[in-house]
Amino acid sequence: MRSPAVLLRLALGLAASSACIPAPLAAQVRSLELTSDNDAYNFWIPFAVRPDYEYSNGLRLAAELEGAPGWTGLAADLAPCAREGSDAAPADPEAGCVSTTFEFGQRLYMPRNDSYVAIAGERPYAGWLYVAATGRVVEGPVRHTYGIEVGITGEPSLGRTVMETFHELTGFREVVGWQHQLGFEPGVVLRYGAEQRAELRAGDGRIADVVADVGATLGNVHTGAHAGVRARVGYDLRHPWAARARKSTSVYLSATASGQAVLRNLFLDGNTLGSQPPRVHREPLVASRGWGVGVASGRFGGEFRVLTRTREYREEPGGHPVSTIELTWRR
Repeated sequence: MRSPAVLLRLALGLAASSACIPAPLAAQVRSLELTSDNDAYNFWIPFAVRPDYEYSNGLRLAAELEGAPGWTGLAADLAPCAREGSDAAPADPEAGCVSTTFEFGQRLYMPRNDSYVAIAGERPYAGWLYVAATGRVVEGPVRHTYGIEVGITGEPSLGRTVMETFHELTGFREVVGWQHQLGFEPGVVLRYGAEQRAELRAGDGRIADVVADVGATLGNVHTGAHAGVRARVGYDLRHPWAARARKSTSVYLSATASGQAVLRNLFLDGNTLGSQPPRVHREPLVASRGWGVGVASGRFGGEFRVLTRTREYREEPGGHPVSTIELTWRR
């Protein structure tokens, strides 16, 4: 087992290695993921009244690599999670293995009422443009994650540019209030998480699994802790931590539930050194639930998920659902 005490050392190593991925590492890519979050994907809601507020849009591109580039010294006794690892688990789980994920992304937040003037009780407009690196240590049915996320808010986050351009190109309503977005602020988040997995098999196939997880974040963007569980049931499920492509087709349904204790949320509390008081009052406890459906065949996979959170601030009328489309390519 790895202790959360190594989080800071690991995060610094990951930050140094996330600046670029040298060409030799390209051959170590296990998988690629493209993830898009948007409340426009809430297809069961009539288009004319579909929401476009709170957490409104997110885009993430991630590449998982074999081994531990940049933080090898903290996992020198473990082998890389090679793509040739067994299907039951990545690269001999009894011995343990390590992998590293680099990602680039953007998240956009909007108040419920788009307005030329800031409205009391409405969350601020905000964009978050970031890069992140995450180290994963698999030991049997347990996986530990250590990560760092670094980014910026304000005009350099390109939130206003992306939102206004997208609405103009697609013919959606004009957005008018981004001049009131959060000011420029560099941000950093350190992350630690631990997951425990159990599965149910029928013959040679996996028909169900459950992953319970706990974790914590620390930084000027987000500070808090969480715990949750995710369950899947279906036909010939692939191991969630393996990146090995298979010829067979897997189909499954999933369900999630989690709770968060939130000590800081930049996108609700406002800029750390800002002179303006917070526009809303953050809720210290937030719960979420969700469901999803996925399919994987050969090197490719896709998943559609819906996640609904309880209100994140006192003035929020109610929870907000956001849907996700995720596409995966495996080496």
